[in-house]
Amino acid sequence: MIRLKQVSKIYPSGVRALVSLNLEIGPSEFVFLVGPSGAGKSTMLKLLYRSEIPTAGQVLVGGVDIGKLSIRQLPGLRQRIGVVFQDYKLLPQRTVSENVAFALKVLGTSRREIDRRTHSALDLVGLREQADLMPGQLSGGQQQRVCLARAIVNTPPVLLCDEPTGNLDPETSWDIMRLLTRINQHGTTIVVATHNKMIVDSMRRRVVTIDGGRLILDQPRGGYPVGVG
Repeated sequence: MIRLKQVSKIYPSGVRALVSLNLEIGPSEFVFLVGPSGAGKSTMLKLLYRSEIPTAGQVLVGGVDIGKLSIRQLPGLRQRIGVVFQDYKLLPQRTVSENVAFALKVLGTSRREIDRRTHSALDLVGLREQADLMPGQLSGGQQQRVCLARAIVNTPPVLLCDEPTGNLDPETSWDIMRLLTRINQHGTTIVVATHNKMIVDSMRRRVVTIDGGRLILDQPRGGYPVGVG
């Protein structure tokens, strides 16, 4: 499903965010991506949804070298990759349902199909009754659920999450992780970049550790590595 082959990313400032990184993630896997701040986790996720392109190497999703995609081909890629951000990135002047439906409208999806998919996504995250509220009327946990619903409304095969519990209290963080587990059980490949040691240790999923832009540890059913910030 996901393959990085000798991937390096060097920014114009000279910062080496990733160095000769090799990694494979199979269909339906649930992977935690951990490492200290500045290790390269967010850069790796940006490469996977083509917000950045590698300086060297190949990033393949579904067998496609996404670094070679044209601008016109990017919407098709992003239909297949959902992204959940720590800071939500919701549209403040649109309702919950409008935020979730936005990408479908851009794609020209029919009104009936938009309604069906939006209702289904909101049902999954438990926000059907909040569909007509504005983001500012929701708690942080509810806003993150909206972000999740927006990311899965196209039923993408891959879901990338960048610190999805970073701004949430422990109880709400577990609610988000339970939702991600349910989504994964439906066959979605999930990659979660996180510093949340408690969650990583408790869930015992695959744990990939990056430090200094290099992959230093890959545990099939691991915990949060000792000494990693």
